[in-house]
Amino acid sequence: MQISFSIPESQFMDESPEAVAKKIRLYAALGLYQAGELSIGAASELSGLDRYEFLEFCKQEGVLLHTQSPDELEADIQKFINPK
Repeated sequence: MQISFSIPESQFMDESPEAVAKKIRLYAALGLYQAGELSIGAASELSGLDRYEFLEFCKQEGVLLHTQSPDELEADIQKFINPK
């Protein structure tokens, strides 16, 4: 899925479009994880970081980690075993 939207250039004058897109994906993943909308695996995938890098980012941002339910853990394992 691809989503696009406009951002005022004055907000990110010193950054490349790629760096801005990466930052937006990272903070979107963080916010959705914090809200309980994404599992840690899904948030890691959205952010473009591996799980351990994303966990470290959560720690840096002061976001408490959620424990996964057995169903969420199984879903993450299945994604790893059977990637699409």
